[in-house]
Amino acid sequence: MSKYFVAVEPPSDQSLRIATVMRQLGDPSPVPHITVKAPSGLGPDLAWLPAVREVAARSERFIVTIREARTFSNRILYLAVQSANLAQLHQIILETVAPSPELVTKYSEERQYIPHLTLAISHIEYGLPPYQTLVSNLRGLDPFEAFELTIFRREDASTRYRTWQRLPLALSHKSSPNSNQRPSGRKHS
Repeated sequence: MSKYFVAVEPPSDQSLRIATVMRQLGDPSPVPHITVKAPSGLGPDLAWLPAVREVAARSERFIVTIREARTFSNRILYLAVQSANLAQLHQIILETVAPSPELVTKYSEERQYIPHLTLAISHIEYGLPPYQTLVSNLRGLDPFEAFELTIFRREDASTRYRTWQRLPLALSHKSSPNSNQRPSGRKHS
């Protein structure tokens, strides 16, 4: 059964740098992203898709700043993310899709949303490998404009998530006509 989630992707130059570190931390085929909406309520019937498209079309572009590396319980290594709009966008999509309470709990969406970009997850009880030197290669990533939401899809448990659709965000009043162009290296679906 197909599963979906909604995310923001960094520009291609930053994605390449981040993916390199993710590979060195053990992910064989990384796709750097900031999850905006976990899979809860995003079922294979796609009944949620028109509503998420509408949210994207009404939401203005926003600036995302990637910060320092942090951990959740020494099991998940991530880059902190700062943006005034990510938490609000997450909440709007969550309320629009309205997943069941059981699914909200399953994907930990009842907790406060913490925007982040996961670098590595330790599946062993000993925690994460030494990472400070690798992560130091990611210092100084420039803030970027999020101009679209990416919907990722996974066909079944044996496959990886892949880009399925890209939903453009509305132009803000401050956006220039040239800011509508995609960063090099990514195809528009």
